[in-house]
Amino acid sequence: MATIRIGAPTMHVFMTPDYRVDNPYQTLLTQALEAEGADVQFPVGYRRVFPIFRAIKSSAAPIDVLHLHWLNPYLKGSNWLVRWIYTLKFLVDVLITKLSGVRVVWTVHNARSHEALFPALELWAQQTLAKLSDRLIVHHNAAMDEIVPMYRFSPAKVSVIPHGHYRNNYGPAVDPQFAREMLGLPTTGRIYLNLGMLRPYKGVENLLNLWQTHADLMAGHTLLIAGKPLDEAYKQHLVEQASQIRGVLIHPVFVEDSQIPLYFSAADVVVLPFERILTSGSLLLAMSYGKPIIAPRTGGIAETLGKADELLYEPTDEQGLLYAFKQSMQTDLNELSELVNKECDRLDWAAIAHKTHQLYRDVLTSGGTSS
Repeated sequence: MATIRIGAPTMHVFMTPDYRVDNPYQTLLTQALEAEGADVQFPVGYRRVFPIFRAIKSSAAPIDVLHLHWLNPYLKGSNWLVRWIYTLKFLVDVLITKLSGVRVVWTVHNARSHEALFPALELWAQQTLAKLSDRLIVHHNAAMDEIVPMYRFSPAKVSVIPHGHYRNNYGPAVDPQFAREMLGLPTTGRIYLNLGMLRPYKGVENLLNLWQTHADLMAGHTLLIAGKPLDEAYKQHLVEQASQIRGVLIHPVFVEDSQIPLYFSAADVVVLPFERILTSGSLLLAMSYGKPIIAPRTGGIAETLGKADELLYEPTDEQGLLYAFKQSMQTDLNELSELVNKECDRLDWAAIAHKTHQLYRDVLTSGGTSS
């Protein structure tokens, strides 16, 4: 059984998979955890058989906690049999890691994959992992309400720890007019920005249809869609649709980190018309730049935005997105931006790391909870 070593400088955490290159979340969390006194390690190299267990056992310092995040790197295979084999290998990997005395913590970022090939198999894997885990982390209470009945485990195993902001990650905002000029955008009218990976579940097509259908309402304003599409076919579909709509600009490429302050500085409102989402990095990024946000009033989005929810709409209302646009044109955006900044203050990484570090300590001393 893993124990906290009295007098040791830190507890040792193995965090996987390593997505730090593509997503700053783990970097920011790790930096804050290290300020708390934790030593956070990531996988190095590729191990074919039981990579988690072997990496932990080869660590110079005994690992106390395995902290899992996204599962998709471990659940490979484009046909059912191969996917089943990889799924089983992953779960056995976690099991033998736990049997070796390492505690298992899993942060659930997505209730299910956005483009799951084998949803029933994936759900079984998630339910099994939830039972194997000593503790699960979700970013808001609404996520707990969703995954507890889906994964069929005790709510006593879940801790709600918010997702932190990105204020200090991409650089400060710049003058809005300068940003528009640098991006080749109109210097008049409002800029409505949709930025992030372009995937069908994000509702981009519905957004384009709305802009086209209500051209009179949108006249004089600009809809800017930016991000890397799911694939070439989806890119061509969006580009063709956007080319037929007045006032729509699409930048279907990966937005480099250095460009992110320009995009958000140029924007007046960020539009995130998700069809389904558990946790949204795009929402946190928009909040980090104090931007008013149009999005569906799902539990997680509403909980994260708090009092800055003026432009949220009911996802079951067919006219909800349209009403949100109308509301944005009657709202004092500067005042709403101040509210967004105040709500973003709650998402401080130091506080998040303190809660996470305390969770590690709790699970080490309590030995976990029942399934």
